[in-house]
This record gives sequence, C-alpha cells and structure tokens, in this order.
Amino acid sequence: MFDIGFTELMLIGIVALVVIGPERLPAVAKTAGQWLAKVQRFVRGVKTDLASELETGDLKKLLGDQREQINELKNMVTTVKKDFETSSQTIVKDAKSKLDDMETSAKKSEGSSSSQSTAQASTASTAATLSSPTAAGSAESIDEASLDDAADTQREFETLDGQTVSIDKTDDTSDIGRTGS
Repeated sequence: MFDIGFTELMLIGIVALVVIGPERLPAVAKTAGQWLAKVQRFVRGVKTDLASELETGDLKKLLGDQREQINELKNMVTTVKKDFETSSQTIVKDAKSKLDDMETSAKKSEGSSSSQSTAQASTASTAATLSSPTAAGSAESIDEASLDDAADTQREFETLDGQTVSIDKTDDTSDIGRTGS
C-alpha cells in the first residue's frame, strides 16, 4: 500500500520503542492496529459501494439499451403485421373476384351447354335417322363430323393463380364429383 519494506518497519518500531517506552508500546500498537483495521474496512466499503454503483449504472444503461431494442422489435413486428394483413386482404379480394368470375363463366357455360346438349340431342336423332337404310351416304358423313365436333367441345376456366384450364366436355357424368380427374 505505502511500499514500506522490512527495514523501514524495523526502524519505525525502534523509534516508537524509544519514544513511547516499553510499558505503553503494546497498548499503542493495539490501538494503531484497530485504527488501521477500521481504515482498511472503510476503504474496502468505499470500493464495494463504488463498484456496485458502477454496476448499477451499467445495468441501467444495459436495461435502457434493451428497452430500445425491444421497442424497435415491437415496431418491426407491427409493421410486418400490417403488411401481412394488407397483403392477405388483397389476396382474399383477388381470390373472391376470380371466384366470382369463375362462377359467372360457369353459369354462362351452363347456359350454352344446355343449348349444346339440345343440339347434340338433335344431331344424335339426326344421326339415328341417317343411319337407317334409307339415308344417303353423304349426309351420314357430314352428320358424323358434326357429332365429333360436338363431342370435342371444351370448357375453359381460369384458376386462382391465373392459369387457364380446359376441360373436355363429355356425356359421361360418372366422374362428376371426383377429385383429381
């Protein structure tokens, strides 16, 4: 602490023995030791108080920094949430409009398919009459071509992702309601 060596301590002890005397020297040494111990405890207490104040200040600074980071994260989360909500709302609106478009096109095609089915029925009856032995051969080939055209009609639908899907119209309704066909 004061950088005092053994020789200096011995010199101080000899001077104290000469000045104080041999009978009072033990009591003075005891009192000096007690005062020295009190000074050491005081210095140790001041050091711990300073260290704890510094830690408290550091902790307060650290807590302040963390609060700032938490607030930044909250702001980021709210902006992402708002962006997600707006994008999901636009996607839902687009999907609803596409669905409405598909429904209207399906209704239109149902109307045209009912007229097509009556046309097919008339061509089928015509084909049946033409297949009779009294029908002419050239009329039979024309009506068969129109039957093939009627059977090859397709419906086109636009899916939600914007792709166009064509579905062959057949008279076979056995696969209605199945998925993946």
